[in-house]
Order: sequence, then structure tokens, then C-alpha cells
Amino acid sequence: MSFSKEEHEKLKGILRQAYQEKENLEMGDLWPDALMHRIGGFGAIQSAPRFLTMFEQIVWQLAPVISLLILALTGVLLVLDLAPEYDVFQLLMNGKEEFTLSQMLGV
Repeated sequence: MSFSKEEHEKLKGILRQAYQEKENLEMGDLWPDALMHRIGGFGAIQSAPRFLTMFEQIVWQLAPVISLLILALTGVLLVLDLAPEYDVFQLLMNGKEEFTLSQMLGV
């Protein structure tokens, strides 16, 4: 923030006057209580959420969906009757067997 030269001199004058009159200023006995009440009114400072905390929440929200997806894919592989001795990727890459959704579900 930049001030013009006139504003800068005016601000210096105000601050100089406030500094010179600080000994004549009477605060009273209640100023610490009023100050603490005002500070208490500000409330707590909200901290920004950390990355790991947010990542953990996302993982736990996605865990049920991922579990269901794993179960569904396991069921599809069982319906297709693919045994471990078959090379699944080779079977799909050769294109000899084209599976449609109706064949996978046994309809």
C-alpha cells in the first residue's frame, strides 16, 4: 500500500501526537478485563486441513465401493470359468473369444 507524501506526513503527525500523549492517557482498572473479553470474542483460529487427513477421509469413503468392485470382478471371473492355467491377457488379446455381457452373466 503506497501513500502520497501528504498522507505520509499526516500519518506521521498523528502517530507522533499519540506517542507524546501516551503518559497523559488514563486507562482505568478495567482495561485488562475489557481487553481479554475482546480477545476471547475473536474465537479459535481455524487450521487448514492437512493433506494426509484429507487423503485418509477419501480412502475410507471409497473403501466400500472398491470392495464391491473387487467382489463383482471376482464373480465375473468365476462365471467366465477362467482357471489360473489360462493366460487371461493372451485370451483377450487374440480376440478368439468375444464375451458379451449376456455371456458373462450366463443369460
